[in-house]
Amino acid sequence: MLLFCFVMSACLVQAQNIKVPTSSDVKKVEQSVTSEAAKTTNQVSIGNLIGQLTGNISDNAFTDTFKKNKGDFISKTNNIKDASGASSALQTLQGGLLPTAMDAGWSKVKDKWVKDAKTASTIKGVAGVAGRLESNINDSFFKGTWSQARPAWQAALGALAK
Repeated sequence: MLLFCFVMSACLVQAQNIKVPTSSDVKKVEQSVTSEAAKTTNQVSIGNLIGQLTGNISDNAFTDTFKKNKGDFISKTNNIKDASGASSALQTLQGGLLPTAMDAGWSKVKDKWVKDAKTASTIKGVAGVAGRLESNINDSFFKGTWSQARPAWQAALGALAK
């Protein structure tokens, strides 16, 4: 019995040390989570990802015309928020790539890619098209930093494709 009383008193002491959150504590946490989610969503936009991809492609992969406008193109992609704008940007990017910048199999899938890019009406669809374009660019035309940036880029693209 003495042991039982000792255990019970120890449990009561522990129970008294537990702090129950107030409703204002809960609201603060909810606001913090909502704020962090908004930051993440804003940072991972399809336009931003297209800009990152473009910035990591060597200038040797582009036509002279696209090279001259590359900085402006990247700047504009950061403002893209919808599927239509992203689709258009991807088509422009693809059109600015030299045929030699693409893998050997690109010629077999290019027509389907162009069709898919033109008809992509959701961010999910555009994300898939962006991933296929990136995967068909010859690795030798990416800057050295792309191998480090690529996993995060692919993960962000994958999140948009869901």
